[in-house]
Amino acid sequence: MKFSLVIRIAMRQIFSRSNSGFVRTVSSLSIAGIAIGVAALVILNSFMDGFSTSILKQLSSIHPPMEVRIPGGFPLEPDDIRFAANLAAMSENITFISPVLEKTAVAAGNSGDVAGVRVRGVDWDVEPSLVSGERLSNLNISGQGAVAVLGTALSERLGVSRGDTIRLASTDATQFSAMGRLLVDTIVSVSVSAVTDFGIDEYNSAVIITDLTTASLLFRDPVSATSLSVGLSQEADPVSEAESMSATLRESYIAGESEYMVCSAFISTHRNLFAALGLEKLGMTIVLALISVVAMLNLLSALNMIAIEHRRDTGVLRSMGASPEMIISTGLMQGGIIGLSGALAGSIFAVVAITLINNFFPIRLESSVYWIDVLPGQLQPLLILSIGFATVAACFIASLFPALHAIKVSPSEAVRYE
Repeated sequence: MKFSLVIRIAMRQIFSRSNSGFVRTVSSLSIAGIAIGVAALVILNSFMDGFSTSILKQLSSIHPPMEVRIPGGFPLEPDDIRFAANLAAMSENITFISPVLEKTAVAAGNSGDVAGVRVRGVDWDVEPSLVSGERLSNLNISGQGAVAVLGTALSERLGVSRGDTIRLASTDATQFSAMGRLLVDTIVSVSVSAVTDFGIDEYNSAVIITDLTTASLLFRDPVSATSLSVGLSQEADPVSEAESMSATLRESYIAGESEYMVCSAFISTHRNLFAALGLEKLGMTIVLALISVVAMLNLLSALNMIAIEHRRDTGVLRSMGASPEMIISTGLMQGGIIGLSGALAGSIFAVVAITLINNFFPIRLESSVYWIDVLPGQLQPLLILSIGFATVAACFIASLFPALHAIKVSPSEAVRYE
């Protein structure tokens, strides 16, 4: 049996002009249905993956991938910091460790409005190198002393811009008088060195990044840090690295070598968000996959009609010595041709649509709700190939039933009136 002969027979039976117009219409609709199903799945998964990747990228651009802290919010002593740094030095994937002093405070600017904020004191010489991207490193804050970096929404609320001064008061340094008045005995004035877009509305409206010295002065606390920022190499997995370091820290605590500290991946603090996105993606994929199921039913109808239309041709082939295997191979090839045509058409349409949307017709989102202002489509060749392969394989399986039915027809019965 020659493979080229099987292909020629299958192509002739699908696209032959001797077919009735209705059979050709059903065949075209089968290809169109498969193409729509493939395109829908590719576009859905591309935009869902792009959405998740964009959120993760935004989060990683302002926060290190891992952090070490003592549960319960207890401060880290210098000995704890040195122990964690020595432990991290033994890991090939950990690049740097930097202390962080982070607590809540109250900020006031020129507008007269007061905002509750989260002040994050960092080492500007190290912190920008721990995050991905250049969002912090482009600010060039290193060596400027007591400065503050605000998000765009917070600066607008406080009525300040670069060069202005804001006043920070720690909630730890407040107390109520006997008359019930709120007394604040520690107020620190800090110059606004930069106003930047952190990429996430939650951070733009409630986070102030300053240096460790200013944060320590604000909180009247001699504590060196409340946590440690941990930087990783690009190829390292934050979740697995955090689990490994936490296990080592736990063993050290049991051995009495250090305080009880834990290491957590920053992405783990948003695990519910990514789990919800994954569940939503799965549900939408199942719903859109029903389009392909309908297309498969249409394919079965088309192949059955082709088999009936070419019943006499099949009988002639059988009488000329064609084996049942050849007849089955021809039927399978017909389903493969229709499936491959639909998968190629759907994949090409999806790639073109995603490219046009990304470059010319971006999908705008409300950043205060979705954290990002543009929904990007992320093209993944492996995903496209997987969907295409699964579609063609399903078409082969669907075409098996009409092919088995075709060989049950007796050659003498098929050509009786020829």
